[in-house]
Amino acid sequence: MMISIENDTPAVLDAFDDVSPIKSSQPQGVKELRKGTRYKASWRVAAIVEGQDLHEGKIKDISIHGAAILVGCNLNHRTSVTLHIYIPPLAGHGAPRIMIVHGITSHAIHDAYDQCFRVGIAFVKFELASACAYLDARLTKHHLEAW
Repeated sequence: MMISIENDTPAVLDAFDDVSPIKSSQPQGVKELRKGTRYKASWRVAAIVEGQDLHEGKIKDISIHGAAILVGCNLNHRTSVTLHIYIPPLAGHGAPRIMIVHGITSHAIHDAYDQCFRVGIAFVKFELASACAYLDARLTKHHLEAW
């Protein structure tokens, strides 16, 4: 497997903070297509695109069904992506947990606020079967559980 590292926007790698539910309503007449509650997060992510190109970025929002990530390049619709999501510890110092999730891109747009591309990823498969339950607990209960 050949992996090349792109020069992604440094701003996408900056912030670490915990998650918070997104409480927004769609404009009148627009139907929300995402499943489940989304949570704002600034977790680091490494996206391996079609097993070759590595792009570092951060999570913009996440649910157990998918995520919006910020990266320095545009990704095509229906592209296979493997995400390595770095979930920071809730308390104190320590190494982040790395969750590996396989997914497909659903859209990509330029995010003028963050000066990079916001790419929607629909999760297809968690590398570890217990990772989905861990992510759900981490998002909804804001505490760590073993997986």
